[in-house]
Amino acid sequence: VTLLDEAALAGADLSRFEAIVTGVRAYNTRNDLVAAQARLLDYVDGGGTLVVQYNTERGLVTDRLGPYPFKLSRDRVTDQTAAVRFLLPDSPLLQLPNRISANDFTGWVQERGLYFAGSWDPAFAAPLGMADPGEKESAGSLLVARHGKGAFVYTGLAFFRQLPAGNPGATRLFLNLLGAGRNRA
Repeated sequence: VTLLDEAALAGADLSRFEAIVTGVRAYNTRNDLVAAQARLLDYVDGGGTLVVQYNTERGLVTDRLGPYPFKLSRDRVTDQTAAVRFLLPDSPLLQLPNRISANDFTGWVQERGLYFAGSWDPAFAAPLGMADPGEKESAGSLLVARHGKGAFVYTGLAFFRQLPAGNPGATRLFLNLLGAGRNRA
């Protein structure tokens, strides 16, 4: 793991990375992402994978998080056992390198995710649907779009809780996200 500070985002050769992941709420707290956003999207265009983890709709440093428009919402799924529906089961995000199944969503802790996308450009694919019991299903927990030779991913899934907890299914899915550009997601 290489941490990219403001100087690295402004001048480093980003093409040496297969994937770049922004931390949760990075676009709420890192003003340098305003200036770096064009470089990050050029990185995706050139073949990289950019995975943007959840941000809140209020206080964004830029309204352009990805190569195509999408709006954040307050949609969330707090029941960590809520059913997950595979809306696009053949999506490379759910197939490569790991074939994701319902079993990969067992053992999640605290929640499924939060601050899902509420609306998005048709260039995005939304492979998963989920909801708390009795609530309307949301498909905005995971979005992916091709951009040039690479891929942009937005996810509100609670990887920040699952990965430290050692959840194997979340780890398998996160690895798929990291390979989105390479796997033609």
